[in-house]
Amino acid sequence: SHYGGYILDRKYFSPKSLRAKYYHFLDKWSCKLADLVLLDTDAHIDFFVREFGLPREKFRRIFVGADSDIFYPRKIQKESDKFIIHFHGYYIPLQGVKYIIQAAKILENENMSFNLIGRGQTFKNDKRLAESLKLSNVNFVDPVPYEKLPDYIAQADVCLGIFGDSPKTDLVIPNKIYEALAMGKPVITADTPAIRELLTDGVNVFLCFKADPKSLAEKILLIKNQPLVAERAAQNGHKLFEQKLKERILAKEVLKNFES
Repeated sequence: SHYGGYILDRKYFSPKSLRAKYYHFLDKWSCKLADLVLLDTDAHIDFFVREFGLPREKFRRIFVGADSDIFYPRKIQKESDKFIIHFHGYYIPLQGVKYIIQAAKILENENMSFNLIGRGQTFKNDKRLAESLKLSNVNFVDPVPYEKLPDYIAQADVCLGIFGDSPKTDLVIPNKIYEALAMGKPVITADTPAIRELLTDGVNVFLCFKADPKSLAEKILLIKNQPLVAERAAQNGHKLFEQKLKERILAKEVLKNFES
């Protein structure tokens, strides 16, 4: 949704602006004119139905998945003795990077390193926050080519999802979560209706409260201090990916929807 992304999440323009009205019109009529609309979660479908007054029967849910030729489990020699927390993203409000940084402050006396890859809307403010907190356990990494992301994920002990409190946070399962599942890594993300459509807390993911650095820090410590629990969830997550999210499986769902 252009309206959901640019107006409700990133707040580039006022909801009363002409640009907002244009995005609202574009979203509504692109769906009205289509025979079939594919969205990534039922929560996202509910938003389109409610916000744009569209019939639910026009929509189908297809999970996003990940490129399993690039993202797959790999055994590597870690380059650091620190517990590594990995994040990559575009620094938009739904990502909630400031809450990751605040969690890093809580955990600053632990032997941990937060690697944050990417750039985007909130980057300057997030980096300024880290500097004001005098953090030495946060590394801001420039964006890397897509096919190089697995090199960083492979070094990580845990991968992070999204933690913001914008309306869009409740609606999506971000790419980074699928990519971490595909690589068999433990994942922490905010507890939302969208994420619960696919994953279960403590079974194949670790969920924390939205916009809550203390809750995030607690889950990071749990994974660090209980490696067997973390490994079991990581294995369950990868098994789920193999069973439900591989490209061939999702392609069959798409084709089935076209045929119906």
